[in-house]
Amino acid sequence: KDMNGKNDAFRGASVRALCSIMDSTTIMTIERYMKQSIVDKSPHVASAALVSAFHLARKGQHDTVKRWANEAQEATSSDNNMVQYHALGLLYQLRKNDKLAVQKLLNRMTKGPALRSQFAYCLLIRIAAKQIEEDDSERNGPLFEFITDCLRNKHEMVIYEAASAIVNMTDVSARELAPAVTVLQQFCSSNKPSLRYAGVRTLSKVAMKYPAAVTACNLDLENLITDPNRSIATLAITTLLKTGSESSVDRLMKQITSFMSDVADELKVVV
Repeated sequence: KDMNGKNDAFRGASVRALCSIMDSTTIMTIERYMKQSIVDKSPHVASAALVSAFHLARKGQHDTVKRWANEAQEATSSDNNMVQYHALGLLYQLRKNDKLAVQKLLNRMTKGPALRSQFAYCLLIRIAAKQIEEDDSERNGPLFEFITDCLRNKHEMVIYEAASAIVNMTDVSARELAPAVTVLQQFCSSNKPSLRYAGVRTLSKVAMKYPAAVTACNLDLENLITDPNRSIATLAITTLLKTGSESSVDRLMKQITSFMSDVADELKVVV
């Protein structure tokens, strides 16, 4: 009754509640309503239906939920950020064990109309990166190009996700690494502590494998040594220790002794 009512808050909640108690014998009774809810005009109802379908697919109702794929595909063109993200998540959940189906999904989503949702972009980057890891020939193809294009996205979280995906790939070349390192370098001079932390933490990881790639960021990292956030300052110093010369390491050791007592044990071990 609530599922077909006029109150969107009740409708969304009733979808979630019904799906949490449905089993294989009773799910057919609400299938028609679920299909309608997935493409509902209310983002609250559509998201509730998509997330519920996602959980049903994970709990053994995969074949039933697969019949709702057309509605989920329609929901990927929603104007609402969360609906678009949840629709993509459901489509991937239904296809993740079929490599060809995942490839088709990626082709459609990366070459189709631009996504609105920064969350959907982040998920798409992760799916693309996983596909590249499984098939190295994709490294020179449109999927890698898509991830590189995301480094110029207007959303900071998408830019970071793309940079993170590139630096975490196995055997990445200096040419492939360069644009990601440039973006992370820009994050280091951001006025937002979260971005400075993300930038320096990821550069610290890169320096473990590719210290030469991070050397260009040394000046930005040195500016972070005096950062009021101790985690950022320590990561800056530990990254510089990996990329610096003998003379600079000597200088850094003099600076680091002043706040060794303030930092976490985990960072002391790294130092």
